[in-house]
Amino acid sequence: MAIQDLAIIKERVRSPNIIIALCGLLILFDGYDLIVYGAVAPALLGEANWGLTPGLVGRAASITLFGMLLGALVAGTLADRIGRRKVIIGSLLSFSVMMIGSGLAPNFLVFEGTRFLAGLGLGALFPTVTALIIEFSPPKRKAMAYSIALLGYLAGGIVSGILGMLLIQKYGWRPLMIIGGAPILLLPFFIRLIPESPEWLATKNRQSEANQIADQYGLANPIAKPIVQVGIRSLFSEGRLLPTLNAWGIHFCSLLLTFGMVNWLPTIMNKMGYDLGSALLFSVTLNLGAAIGLLIGARIADRGNVKIVVAGMFLLGACSIWLLTQVDQGLQVYGLVALAGTGTIGTQILANILVGNLYPVEIRGTGLGFSLGIGRIGGMIGPAIGGAVLGAGLAPQWNFYIFATVGAVGCVLAAATLLYSSKVH
Repeated sequence: MAIQDLAIIKERVRSPNIIIALCGLLILFDGYDLIVYGAVAPALLGEANWGLTPGLVGRAASITLFGMLLGALVAGTLADRIGRRKVIIGSLLSFSVMMIGSGLAPNFLVFEGTRFLAGLGLGALFPTVTALIIEFSPPKRKAMAYSIALLGYLAGGIVSGILGMLLIQKYGWRPLMIIGGAPILLLPFFIRLIPESPEWLATKNRQSEANQIADQYGLANPIAKPIVQVGIRSLFSEGRLLPTLNAWGIHFCSLLLTFGMVNWLPTIMNKMGYDLGSALLFSVTLNLGAAIGLLIGARIADRGNVKIVVAGMFLLGACSIWLLTQVDQGLQVYGLVALAGTGTIGTQILANILVGNLYPVEIRGTGLGFSLGIGRIGGMIGPAIGGAVLGAGLAPQWNFYIFATVGAVGCVLAAATLLYSSKVH
């Protein structure tokens, strides 16, 4: 019986589900470290010795996203050249160290610098982990597997909001940033357990290694492919020009919405009359709504409707955000924030599946990296919009008007992908 139990445990450890779970844990850290900024933003404005304005706080958020842009651009191509595993381990180490640095920063200039460097690691992690999940997921359950893994991102956001409510008023914002560096303690664990992608190995003429890992995790042996030159030109050849530009537009809109809402929702709701505790609860509600809506959307997307689902979720986000300008108080506000979570964070997650399916494995990291990198420009603009609107003395609802318009544009762009085949090779 003991031998049989050991065999069962061994088989479970080698299930591809364990890789998806590990990726989900990595994404939880990524989500916490990025979304926690929205929780600490109101406290940063109250940092007496720094004398910050909404514009400066928004600038720090945008600098983080600029780092993510560069990290995504470099890491996508790097992951296609040296492998997914090395990039994941390196990015985990870098953003963990820099989060601790942010929490210990003696002044705002150092804080901005560590946020930029943390953004490099965070930006490198996301497209690489996305590629690894797609390559370890069952063919007919990629959207659901990816969505389950990305629940880690939402869990990170929820944890950051809860810890914000528990810690900020008594201990300030610094402990929340230092907690974001905790993944460094698990680095040996990830080094030991994360394998290389067998599909990537097959593209590098390492077929025996690819077959061995595929057998270990119950995957089909990947087909050997000729070694190709990886680079940005490959994203525009063989009929990929319009799909690539469209993908960039989708990520631009989805990331502008996501980071605009994530970084400024607590502050906006605070300016609209809610106390800080209630404003932080909206951040938790945003992520809970995203989690529920994402699972529903992923189930539909796995039936071959990912493009329709992404377009519909963009539309849902646009409508719910606009309606937030029409209501004042009550439970309906929380309901609209939850729907906005589905239409912003949830949309962004499924958009990664849509974009990943546009590219074959040998350039998937490059495709996702550049699309997410260009999208980070939108992610930088989102927080900057919040800072500019509040800094100009405009009503906070103007943020919602702008975000709703971007959601409508994203809906049109996602619908346009129906003109392309499901996978452009």
